[in-house]
Amino acid sequence: MKLKVKSINFETGNTKDVVLNIKDAQELGQKAGERLYIKNLKSKSIEEKYWVAIIQIDYSDSIVQSGEIGIFLDILREKKDLNENTMLSVKPADPPDSFKFIQKKIRGLKLSSEEISSIINDAVSGSLSRIDLAAFITGVSINGMDNEEMTALTLAETRSGEIFYFGMDVYDKHSTKIYI
Repeated sequence: MKLKVKSINFETGNTKDVVLNIKDAQELGQKAGERLYIKNLKSKSIEEKYWVAIIQIDYSDSIVQSGEIGIFLDILREKKDLNENTMLSVKPADPPDSFKFIQKKIRGLKLSSEEISSIINDAVSGSLSRIDLAAFITGVSINGMDNEEMTALTLAETRSGEIFYFGMDVYDKHSTKIYI
């Protein structure tokens, strides 16, 4: 399906969210929170030519009309070759592997450190929808995590961001010496 870019003058904090008109979403067989594989043939860089987005739905035609794809400011800033009225080719995309790992946790099964790292990496990159993240949190809340899973989660979260080095001697508020 070919859709014309319509700029949406909002930031979402996620460079993966796009808005489809309900009619186009139904024609693609997609629902909110599912993914689209997007191709911008006018782009020169491979990262901007092919990407995956998470669908938000406009049920009222007030944000995007049928035949349009709403692109938020976050994406427009990131993808330099994407402009208002650019034609994009879209088709349904499979969820990332981490989605299967979330389902595994919901079923009460233990996750490996690689599976947990995959979930955290996809969460940080915006590849998981808010619904996916809520499902993971619910699965952990209901089924818990053992010590190995909790350690893997903590390490994956640590690696997902910037690590500050405070020097050799670090003390907590109870004056206990911690070596890093």
